[in-house]
Amino acid sequence: MNRAPLISSELFDYLRNLAIEPYTKLSDLARDRLGDEVRVIPLLAGENLVTQKPGQRVTVLSGTVELDAEDGPLDLAGTRERMVQTGEGGTSLRALENAVVLLADAEFLDTLASWAELAAYARQSGGEALVQRLLSVMHTNAFKQLPLEHVTQALRQMTSRRVSAGEVIVNQGERGDAFYLIWSGQAEVWQEDPFEGELRLVDTMGPGDTFGDEALVTGGTRNATVKMIEDGELLVLGEQDFREIMSRPMIEEIPPGSVPGMIDDNWKVVDVRYMEEFEDGHIPEAIHLPLHELRQRADGMLDRNDRFITVCLSGKRSAVAAFLLKQRGYNVVSMKGGMSAWQGEAVT
Repeated sequence: MNRAPLISSELFDYLRNLAIEPYTKLSDLARDRLGDEVRVIPLLAGENLVTQKPGQRVTVLSGTVELDAEDGPLDLAGTRERMVQTGEGGTSLRALENAVVLLADAEFLDTLASWAELAAYARQSGGEALVQRLLSVMHTNAFKQLPLEHVTQALRQMTSRRVSAGEVIVNQGERGDAFYLIWSGQAEVWQEDPFEGELRLVDTMGPGDTFGDEALVTGGTRNATVKMIEDGELLVLGEQDFREIMSRPMIEEIPPGSVPGMIDDNWKVVDVRYMEEFEDGHIPEAIHLPLHELRQRADGMLDRNDRFITVCLSGKRSAVAAFLLKQRGYNVVSMKGGMSAWQGEAVT
C-alpha cells in the first residue's frame, strides 16, 4: 500500500520551488509514496553522518558539506545544484558549517520519475481516471513486475465492477479467468485446510491490492477464496487481455558493453536524465533530452532516419523513453542498467 508520507506538503512544495529534480515533476499524490526513501537531515557544524547504503543521492539544501568520496573529500558548498551519488562502500558526510542535506535512494527516484512521466502520458492519452489508476498501483507487486511500457495498456483495458459486502469474487479450486485490482473496499482471503478440510482466514486485502494473476500465469486453479467484507469496486482484466499484455514484446534492452560498437555503427545515444545527472558524467556525444521534456521536444531534436539508444541512471527511465519514442515511430532501444552499469568513458 502507500508509503508513509514522511515528506510534509510544506517541505515538498519547498523542494519544488527550489526547482530540485525530480520533485518539480511529481504530483501531490506522489509525495505519499516518497516514504523513508527520502530523508531531510539537519547537520550541525562538525557533525558527521555515515550512510552504508549505496546509491544514495546527496543534495545540499543549505550550508557546506564535505563528502568523503572515492577520489577524496569533495566540498559541497551551499549549492543545491551539486548532487552526487554515493558509492558501493558507503559514504561519510561531514558538515563544515550548519547544513541541511537531502538523502534519497537514487534508484527509487529513477523509478518515481519514470512513473511520473507515464502519468503525464496517461493524462494525455486516457484522461484523469487513467492517471488515478496508474498512481494507485505504483507499489503493488503485480505492477512493479510488469514492464513499465505495458502498465498503462493494462490499466486502460481493465473494466470496473461494483461489488457488495459478502460477495465471493473467486473460489478456491476454480479455473482462473481474470486478474483483479481492488479499487475500493476490503476483502478477506480464505484457504481450505489440507488436513481438516475447513476454511481458514489467511489474509485481508484493501485498495491497491491485486489477486488472480498466479492462476493465469501458471494456467492452474485458484489457490484461495476471496470474499468482499465491504461494498467496493474492482478493476478487472480478462484472461485474454492479461495474456496478450504479458506476452507482448518488451522494449529491446541492450547491454552497456554493446553500446560502443553501436555508436561506431552510427547509433546515437539519447540521455534522458536530469541536467545535474547529465553534467556529472555522460557518454561522449550523447544527446541530452530529459524524459519529462521528451514528448514536447523529441520531434524537433531527433531525426526519424537515425537509430537511437536511450540511457538513464538505472534503465527504468530509458525504457519509458524508448516506449514513448517507439510510439512516435523512432527506431530505438534502451541501455540495460543505465549509467550505473556503464564502464566506458564518461565526460562532464
